[in-house]
Amino acid sequence: MYKCPIFQVADIIGKKWSIVVIQEVALNGSKGFNAIHHRMEKVSPKLLSQRLKDLEKFGIITKKILAGEMPVRTSYSLTKQGKELQEIITSLRKWYAKHNPNLEGCERRECVKCPLY
Repeated sequence: MYKCPIFQVADIIGKKWSIVVIQEVALNGSKGFNAIHHRMEKVSPKLLSQRLKDLEKFGIITKKILAGEMPVRTSYSLTKQGKELQEIITSLRKWYAKHNPNLEGCERRECVKCPLY
């Protein structure tokens, strides 16, 4: 709909839970869907599945099916594009923490288990 890159980026990462899913894939994606969902207690499996599909569609993550294992497992990882986006997300967190000194401890990499969350 919009050709502006800002609107396109907002469409990708502006959806609820997208940024946290990117972070979780970076930290725990190799452990599979259940590990990600276990850490993201507040998100439904259906919504998590949809966000993973959306991020895969936009080339931010890749999904690998480990068919040689029983039961069949999935593994997720960030693409090169996804790793670049993760760096931007980390920069945003640092920027916010810098300008909001009341948020001690916001330099952490993990927002899912953050006491401020």
